[in-house]
Amino acid sequence: MTGSATQHQQRVRDPVLDRVPTIIETYPVMGMTCAACARSVETLSCSRQGVHRAEVNIASATVTLEYDPVLVQPEDIDQVLRQYGYELILEREPSVALAAQAERQYDELRAMKRSTIVAALITIPVIVIAMSPLHTSPGANILSAFLTTILVVVFGRGFFARAWGQVRTRALAMDTLVALSTGIAWGWSLLALFAPELLRSFGIEAHAYFESAATILTFMLLGKTLEQSARLKTNQALTQLAALQPSIAHHLRNGAREDIPLSDVHRGEQLVVLPGERIPVDGIVLSGSSWVDEQLLTGESIPVAKQSGDRVYAGTLNSDSVLTIEARAIGQATVLGGIIRAVERAQLSKSPTQQLADRIAAIFVPIVLGIAILTFIIWIVVDPDNTSSRAILATVSVLIVACPCALGLATPTAIAVALGRAAELGILIRNGQALELLANATHVVFDKTGTLTLGEPYVVGVTWYIPEEERSELLPLISAALQHSTHPLSKSLSKWLGSPAEGSFDMEQIRGKGFFARGQGIEFIVGNRAFLAEHGISQLPPEGELTEVLVAANGRLLLKAIFDDRVRSDAIEVVSTLRAFGYSLHLISGDRYHVAANLAQTLGIEHVAAPLLPHEKEEYIRKLRQQERGTVVMIGDGINDAQALSQADVSIALGSGSDVAIQVADITLIGERLKPLIALHRIAHVFVRIVRQNLGWAFVYNLVLIPIAAGILYPFAGIMLHPMLASIAMAASSVSVVTNSLRLRTVA
Repeated sequence: MTGSATQHQQRVRDPVLDRVPTIIETYPVMGMTCAACARSVETLSCSRQGVHRAEVNIASATVTLEYDPVLVQPEDIDQVLRQYGYELILEREPSVALAAQAERQYDELRAMKRSTIVAALITIPVIVIAMSPLHTSPGANILSAFLTTILVVVFGRGFFARAWGQVRTRALAMDTLVALSTGIAWGWSLLALFAPELLRSFGIEAHAYFESAATILTFMLLGKTLEQSARLKTNQALTQLAALQPSIAHHLRNGAREDIPLSDVHRGEQLVVLPGERIPVDGIVLSGSSWVDEQLLTGESIPVAKQSGDRVYAGTLNSDSVLTIEARAIGQATVLGGIIRAVERAQLSKSPTQQLADRIAAIFVPIVLGIAILTFIIWIVVDPDNTSSRAILATVSVLIVACPCALGLATPTAIAVALGRAAELGILIRNGQALELLANATHVVFDKTGTLTLGEPYVVGVTWYIPEEERSELLPLISAALQHSTHPLSKSLSKWLGSPAEGSFDMEQIRGKGFFARGQGIEFIVGNRAFLAEHGISQLPPEGELTEVLVAANGRLLLKAIFDDRVRSDAIEVVSTLRAFGYSLHLISGDRYHVAANLAQTLGIEHVAAPLLPHEKEEYIRKLRQQERGTVVMIGDGINDAQALSQADVSIALGSGSDVAIQVADITLIGERLKPLIALHRIAHVFVRIVRQNLGWAFVYNLVLIPIAAGILYPFAGIMLHPMLASIAMAASSVSVVTNSLRLRTVA
């Protein structure tokens, strides 16, 4: 599920005592529906002695706890939360926790659907009685009271439990308003039915509002059912990722195979992976050979051949043969676990827009309660003859229509959908705030080698300095000498020459210069210009701009090979598209200036800086942010890019790059393609637009309907907003926000 979190654990060390006083774990939470629920869970969790911190991610329905295991355990925190309608899923294995949460959420959705249907069936006769002459019959009113009480006690108990938790934690929100409005309508109606003389003694006409309480609860249940259904849709992407990691592994010990839970597997143990099964851990192939589908990690649909010594990754699919592997990383430590964990962390981050919405939501409910009280007082003053109808009607309507659910869902829902859609397109977003910053970016800075280019040298051309007949005689020996070297340039040249290798050679490698290959009565010298000159090769051709390798034998130059780095196939399209989007484009590189400048000219990048060391790349980004006062995006792939990536406002790494670059970056392009940058640009801009639309709708909805619910139109048009209509409008506002966010799933 997109944004759905799993349990993970890390220990926080005391630097003075070098001990482990606290543990940090993340658990799924059931029962949360809005931002106020999140604040309640945080406050209630921290109310237990020994809990140092609780941080809720409402989009993924998880709580991260930092606690002292000597003083408190997660089971103790769960007991506190259960008293107020919340519950922890106490599973240790991440994939099991995700599966359990998904199963519980779907069970909860089915139960909510059943409750909504039953509540609607109960509400219909209550409305019929209220809108027909039957409302004057004592027996009919008693039936309404009985049915409404069932609704309040059975189907509404969750609202009241959560409302009490919100009052206790001073995080007043939607459930507080629902409990107040239905409680007032229901309690007043019971008083009017069973103690009418008491009300009349105060000059108040006894009038029942059972239909209002019933319809409020029914439409609230309907709204929550629709929201839960939409929320589950937004979480499907991450649920699918978690499901790729099997929960059972075939453990191999002393030649015998045993099926054990994945949580019982330890690093260094041997596992068997059968054809058609997904690999459970990251590891090394010990025996067997097979084709493995790694589309999960690379985005490429062509299977990869795996044999002894090759790395394999959790979640990838073993196609046709049995593999025996050694476990090197399990659970959260795998690449797949990192992807899941990264999305969880991203959803915990809050953009400036979300922070603003949270601050407004924190003060919104107390303001609404003040408006409701003021509304009641004003109606008593201006219309004393109809106190029991006008004042109660307006007050209940204000409480219902002002429920801030839409406001709380505006940003988290959009983030969850955006992250899920990005994952489907091969983009891993670790920091939700990066989306908002990316939409406002002004500069895009590219690293060269490994980012715009493949980082793999290829032969541009070869110049021979010996006659044709001598060339054909030496070619097999040259190929053999080159194949004895492990240097990428040697391998590339040997492949380009394409000659069968003949002969065996003794190798002497001179690091940074070249190598000697001695055998078959000949001594080859292969390397750079300075290396050959150092060993007596004096007549050398003019030096060019590109990388070159020279080959000599017995004191004579044989050939010169020119190498270049191959530009990524989609680099020209991506760069031209980003330039059309209006970004200022930059290329920074540790390579020679003329090499970087030639590439920049080919691609159409206007700003070039080279050669730069890692700290100079970082300084370039810092100056660009300070001097241009813009938002800077940095795209890189290597360890030498890590400093610059960390300095940028938004950092993007290629999935084929180094682990360090990927860990530093806010966003990773899974695989080796740059083209997802175009989709990322579109997602970021659509995301910001949808969040603004959601917040705008939530604010306008409340600004318009609260005064109407209070009765501002009654003196002019005789219009009062009935509580039943108010509950419909409130549910519609939340559903509209979630539905609007789901439009992000169509971004391509």
